[in-house]
Amino acid sequence: MEAIKLTKLIGNSEESFYQLGLKDRDGHTFLLNHMQSVLSLGIPKVDKILREIAGNFFDSQQEKNSLYEAWLSNYANGLGISTRELVFTLLLPELSSCLSKWVPSLSSAMLGCSSFFFWDDKDESPVHGRILDFPLVSSFDKYERTILYQFENLPKVYSFGSTGFPFASITSMNEFGVTLALHQKFTDVLNIHGRSVFDIGNELIFNVKTMEDALEILEQAQSITTWCFNMTFPDGRWLSADLMGDKLHYETGVIEKGSITYFNNDLLDSNLKTSDYHPYAIGPHNQMRKNSGESKIKKLEKKKSLSSFDVLKAMGTPNKEAFALGDKWCLDTLTPSSVQVLALSPQRAKALSIAGEAPKVFVGAYEEHLDIWEDPQIKLIKKKINNNASEYKEGLSEYMLAQVAFDHKDFTLAYHHIQMAHDLLAQTKWEVISEFYFLVFQFMKEKHKKVRATLLDQFQVLLPDLPEVLQDHAWLFIARLERILHKSTRVSEKDIKHPALKKVLELESKIPTLILHPTITLLMAPRLDLVDIIYPLS
Repeated sequence: MEAIKLTKLIGNSEESFYQLGLKDRDGHTFLLNHMQSVLSLGIPKVDKILREIAGNFFDSQQEKNSLYEAWLSNYANGLGISTRELVFTLLLPELSSCLSKWVPSLSSAMLGCSSFFFWDDKDESPVHGRILDFPLVSSFDKYERTILYQFENLPKVYSFGSTGFPFASITSMNEFGVTLALHQKFTDVLNIHGRSVFDIGNELIFNVKTMEDALEILEQAQSITTWCFNMTFPDGRWLSADLMGDKLHYETGVIEKGSITYFNNDLLDSNLKTSDYHPYAIGPHNQMRKNSGESKIKKLEKKKSLSSFDVLKAMGTPNKEAFALGDKWCLDTLTPSSVQVLALSPQRAKALSIAGEAPKVFVGAYEEHLDIWEDPQIKLIKKKINNNASEYKEGLSEYMLAQVAFDHKDFTLAYHHIQMAHDLLAQTKWEVISEFYFLVFQFMKEKHKKVRATLLDQFQVLLPDLPEVLQDHAWLFIARLERILHKSTRVSEKDIKHPALKKVLELESKIPTLILHPTITLLMAPRLDLVDIIYPLS
């Protein structure tokens, strides 16, 4: 295992971004293909139309920040692609949010996140703990890197990202002592006058010294869709700000010793309900992660002295409820798609990051980023731990590789990885979850009557052992298979708890049995990262 790579951009910013583009050519193509596969419907003509719509839409978005526009252009020149193609790639996450209202299966490219604001007693400074969830496992982490931006007339900025993401807009900190972590939110906001979230994030981290600076920028900014900017400041204050088109809703607070504040992808405006928007699973997904986060915080707050390493280890170590058998299963703050786990301490010119491939389960290896503002160095540290974390990490990795294979429309490889996950995660709750998705993949592809009859039996056997978030889906598959095999079903809306999935059952009941399977599977999107399935009729 090697430490994460560091890239330094020094001097003229435009020339630096051109050189970075030259360096990123191969990796950018790999990442672009993965991102496009996540957002592909697998129907070439429809995918082409969507790309044209998106291209025309984003052509009309004139970047308001001339410096950002120049950096875009120079990075694209270095990559050997048009600025338009680069803009389109960077805005794919926003595209998924924009179009999910009409094409639900596109809501899958989610930047799921967790932020922990806390005080490091050892270093006597505020720290921003950060988990980045992104469905680009095996590509984002393969080309993971840090960048030190040291440009003329701008503060030094240190960012954590991957090849293909040249800007310090996802996770970063500056020499003034400010941190930034981008969280994606889901609403029906679509603002054609908005700016790229990478543009806004870039403006923030290269200009902000105080919370007042940040709010001044955000109050004047407009986003295309809904994003949250989680930030900490050198005076110990924190900001969590949802920018929803031309509307800003935010919360502020102070980091206090012995206390930890947690945020994920929940909407801050109490008048809005996450459950009203796609993907529908994001509501319970957020609640489970919140419960997990609060459990970890209670344990951490009992420590007499809290350090960044304590929080890093807690973020990367799943609670027992995240894998234990029984009815208390709860998705952890660390998810199968966690591609980064970090603790940022800009005032001490340092950071910590969990090393190795995603998902970033802590198995003893982590990196110390030291003397960041003067002579940055990355030191790989390995500690022995006495648990089965390595096998759990490997199992979750296979689980997410099944998702990656599905995104690339390779069902054979998806079958392979989900079976490997099932075996590696034996005697945990993820064993039955893996088996469920194996059955879902089979349902989508297998059409033989005997196979379908076996699937019906297997869904019925699995049903009571599944976590609640998947039981509704299991009922839907039982109903579909009963209709296909027996022309009718015993499943009714009273068997299903989630209102949106009740509606799916109702809408599907109106589809003639003869065309039921091709109709519902055409745009069906299993989302193993969300522990969800997104249906075309939802």
